[in-house]
Amino acid sequence: MPNLNHIGIAVHNLPALKKLFSLLKLEIIHVEAVPEQDVTAHFIELPLQPTHLELLEVTDPKGTLAKFIDKKGPGIHHLSFLYEKGQLVPLCEKLKKHNYKLVYDNPQHGAHRMLINFVHPKSAGGILIELMEPQD
Repeated sequence: MPNLNHIGIAVHNLPALKKLFSLLKLEIIHVEAVPEQDVTAHFIELPLQPTHLELLEVTDPKGTLAKFIDKKGPGIHHLSFLYEKGQLVPLCEKLKKHNYKLVYDNPQHGAHRMLINFVHPKSAGGILIELMEPQD
């Protein structure tokens, strides 16, 4: 059974959002550049939950996240579910077999040394769903 690992938030004005979260006593605990996804991920731990917030900062103005913000504005970008090692590829194959559209043909590298893929919003009621598993 997967766990909700994080909620990805597309950010247009990172300093303003960091200030708000700081006032809410929610601090960024980890920052990681993810060049394969054209983003820098800023993770906020939710102290009483196993879930994080991931503030996604654009690093390429022509990248996928920049296009998302241009089209829909900043806000919730995706829900991410964590699976055990070895489950991602078979899960993706199963989803394809049932005609769900995935963003990538094969899993890609994501933050925190994870392999990732996404269920396309057109196949998921308008929700971008990230599927992830540890690489190690």
